[in-house]
Formats: sequence, C-alpha cells, structure tokens
Amino acid sequence: MNNKIKIIFLFGLITLMFAILGNSIWAQDSKPDRDFILYSEYTNIVAEKGKSLDLDIKLINTGSKLEEVSLSVIPDEQAQDWEALLKTSAWTGFEVRKAELLAEEPDNSKTLKFHIVVPEEAASGNYKFTIKGITKDQQIKKTLDIIVGIVEKKEGTEEKEPGNIEMTTKYPTIENPAGKEFKFSLEVKNKTEETLMCDLGIQLPRGWNAYCTPQWKDERISSIKINKGGTENLSLTVVPPIFVEKGEYPITFLVGSGENRASIDLKAIVTGTYKLNVKTETGLLNIDTIAGEEKTFIIYLWNEGSAPIDNISFFSTKPEDWEVTFKPEKISSLPPVAETQKPEKVEVTVKTPQRALPGDYMISLTTAGTQDQKKVEIRTTVKTSTKWGWIGVGIIIIILAVLIGIFIKLKRR
Repeated sequence: MNNKIKIIFLFGLITLMFAILGNSIWAQDSKPDRDFILYSEYTNIVAEKGKSLDLDIKLINTGSKLEEVSLSVIPDEQAQDWEALLKTSAWTGFEVRKAELLAEEPDNSKTLKFHIVVPEEAASGNYKFTIKGITKDQQIKKTLDIIVGIVEKKEGTEEKEPGNIEMTTKYPTIENPAGKEFKFSLEVKNKTEETLMCDLGIQLPRGWNAYCTPQWKDERISSIKINKGGTENLSLTVVPPIFVEKGEYPITFLVGSGENRASIDLKAIVTGTYKLNVKTETGLLNIDTIAGEEKTFIIYLWNEGSAPIDNISFFSTKPEDWEVTFKPEKISSLPPVAETQKPEKVEVTVKTPQRALPGDYMISLTTAGTQDQKKVEIRTTVKTSTKWGWIGVGIIIIILAVLIGIFIKLKRR
C-alpha cells in the first residue's frame, strides 16, 4: 500500500513539474496579440552641411496578426524645409508612407532607409526628427527619435576622391518629353590591382525613381563586382514623376568600394508633352445650312499633354466663295487640361454663297499651335431656302390666274 502511495505521489509530482515547465515555455514562446517595434541601431548621428545620409530603420510586427502601419517623419521646427523621408532603400529611392507586416518571419519585418538631405545653409547644431508609426485602427502608436548633429564641412572633403575607379558616359545629357524614361549608358573601370565589390548609389530630384542593370540585361542591381583592371558597362534608367514639370534636372550617379569611389553628373531635360484635341459640341462632324445664310456651331479644344501649347491659330479649307470665321481668332496659350479642368470654347461661323447649289460639301478646320496641330473635316449639307419654294408657288398661281382669265375672255367671244 505504501509503495502504491509513493508511486502515485511521484507520478503527481512529475506531472506538476511538466505542467509548470510547459506553462513557462508557452509563456516565453507566445506572442502578444498585437504590437510592433520601430528600431534603429543608431539614434544620434552626425552629418556635414550639404550632405545626404541614409539610416537603417527597422519596422517589426511582434504580434500574431497582420498589421498595416502608416509612417511619417516629423522634422524639427528648424528643419521644416529639409528633405527628410522614409524610403525602401537608398538605391531605388521611392518614398514609403505605409507598410503591411505579416505575423510570421521573415515577412513580419521591413528595413527602411531614413533619408535626409542637409541644406548647405543649415546652422550647426542638433536637430530632432521623430519617426512615427500608427496602426490602421489607430490603436497602437510608436515613435522613434533620431538626433542629427550638423557640423561644418571638413575642408577638402569634396575633392577627396582617390580616383581608383573611373566612370564615363558618351551622353551625360538626355532630353525627353514628360512621361518618358531617361536611359544613360555608363562605363565603370577598376584601375586598382584588386577585385572590387562596388556599391551603386544615386542622387535624384524629389519624387524621381531610378534603377540600374548590367548593359543588355534586365536584372536590377545595387552592387557589382569588377575585376582588377576590368571594365563593366551599366545601364541607368531614371523615371520622372507622372506630372513632372518642364525643365532641367541634375542627377548624380555614384560607385564606391571602401576608399575607392567615383561619381558622375548627369542631366535629364524634360521638354513636356503636347497633345491637341478638337471636338464639335455635338460630337458630330456634319452640319446643315441654307444657301446664302450663316451657320454657327461650337468646337472645343483641349491639351492632353503636360506643357502649354502656344500661339494657337485657326485656318480653314473651303469651297470657292464660302466664308469661315472663328471667334476668338487666336489663343495665346492652351495649358494642359489637367490644370484647367475644362476645354477652350471656339465659335465657328460658315456662310455659303447665295448661288450655292444644294448638295454635300467638305470644309477642313485646322487648329495649329507652335507645338502641335489638329485638323477636322466637317461635311456641310447645303439646302435651298423654303421661301423660294413659296415664291415659285406664287408665280405658278399668278400664271394660272392669267391663263384662266384669258380663257374666260376667249370663251365669252
């Protein structure tokens, strides 16, 4: 009996130990229902005036559910005009304002770049930037403060380029209309006595994107290995924003490996796009008119491009002795319809000669600006006036009356 009691007691003790141990393990391994972390290895950094820097920021979902986190950068009061944003990486360069994080690794975390450009005229001192994250339902909020200490440029730092990497291009300036990509061909030479693993970087205007590929290949890269004394040909594609304004935009491409580095200045010239459209008020390309009378109708014109079309005039090709007039006769500038949100209205008056024969005639209306032009063909159907029909009827009645009168006189004789 005593042995049985001992066995039962021992079994209960072991069960209790396993229960306590299991609860401890479960407590260690279990995740909170919802939470996330904003983290950076470095929260107090130093930068020189006129320089840009990129700092790794980790966003981690530590909960057991998918989280959608909105992100923002709140700058110091003295740094409101600085360029400070979160990007996917220093290379691809597009801004991140929201991220989705799954609950399971590795999709529960993302590494972003806190990108900041220090103006040349910035005063020396410390500036605080607060990175803020908030869940979609606004139940969980986190902030991360980054202190950026601004110091004067070190004398001679701009000229300090060892020159052991050489980069050239045949076409440093490319001109394209808005909406088109800019493709630069670059040649990078390793002039050292060792193989280099080179990182690629780029400085772009705000809102622009870019990617780099080996020449004649489609793989996008952010680094490349160059053998000693070797040369690699790269293709750099720069993508402007959809509604980019006409102008010149500087771009700097960088290649570096340790103390070996090189940069090259490029330029993208956006000329804008021009697309003139013309349409009648009714959408139809035919009108009816009466010989000797005027017919007025409305046409609308608009610019679907990204830059204004200047010095717009109106011309017509018409049958002989016809008159076609436009009101207004000229338009000095037609901005993109995306800006105006409405088309321009023009009155067209067509006057046919009195002796025009009934039938169909074609007139061409040409709208021509400095950058683009558009022509529409209008089929014009000429009809005779009904008043001439009534005059004809009157003449016939008079003739009949005269004939009847003569007939009556002859009958009496």
